[in-house]
Amino acid sequence: MRGQPPNNETMRKQKDAPLFPFWVEDRGLSFFLAFLVLITVFVPMVHLSRSGRIGLDLVLAMMLFSGALATVRDRVLLCLILAVTVLEFTADLIVEFNPLLGYWGWDTALKVFGMAILVVMTLRHAFRPGPISVHRVMGGVAAYLLIGLTWSFGYRLLMEERPNAIHFQQPVIGVPTGEPGRLIYFSFATLTSVSYGDAYPVHRVARSLAMAEALIGQLYPTILIATLVGMSLQTRSPNAGTG
Repeated sequence: MRGQPPNNETMRKQKDAPLFPFWVEDRGLSFFLAFLVLITVFVPMVHLSRSGRIGLDLVLAMMLFSGALATVRDRVLLCLILAVTVLEFTADLIVEFNPLLGYWGWDTALKVFGMAILVVMTLRHAFRPGPISVHRVMGGVAAYLLIGLTWSFGYRLLMEERPNAIHFQQPVIGVPTGEPGRLIYFSFATLTSVSYGDAYPVHRVARSLAMAEALIGQLYPTILIATLVGMSLQTRSPNAGTG
C-alpha cells in the first residue's frame, strides 16, 4: 500500500546498497588493483623528491579510496575508511612541510590502520558467498598485494623509532633507509620468500614482523586457492545433482 512503512528486508537492501554503483563490479577492483600494482612495481624504481613523495601520498590515498568503494558495503564503515583516508593524506602534507610534527610516526600509523581495515574488507569481499568469478580472483590478488604494502609501512613505523631495525648492506647515497620504495622492496621480498641477502631485519620486533609476513606469504596462496576451489565446487554441486 502507498502509506505502508518499509519492511526490514527493504531497509536492509537500502543499507547494503552502494553509495557509488559505478565501483561495484569489476571496474572498482580493476582501479584498486591498478593502484596497488602501480605502488608495488614502480615506487621502488625511483628516488622520491618532495613532489614525488606528495604524489605517492596522493596515489596511496586514491588507492585506499578506490579499495573502500570497491569492497565495503556498510556505509558507516565506508565513511570511517574515507575519513581515515582524508585524515591520512592531510597528515602526510603536514609532516612533509613540517617534519618535526611527524616525530611519533602518527602519519604512518594512520596508513597502517587504514590499510589493515581494507585488508580485512577485501578478504571478506573475495570470500563472500556466491559463484566464483574473475572479480573474486582479483580481490584475492589485491588483498595479497595490500598485505605486502601494509607490512612495508609497518616496517617504516618501526624504523621511525629504531632507524637501524632493518640493515641494508648496500645503502644508496642520498636515499634514506626508511624511504617507502626500499621498504616496499624488502616487504615483498619477505612476503614471497625471495631473499637476495642485501637486506635483513636486525631489531627483534623487525624479525618478528618479518617472520609473520613470511608465514602469511607462504600460507595465503594455498588458502586462497583451496578456498576458491572449494567454493566453486560447492556452488556447482546443486546444479550437478539436478542435471
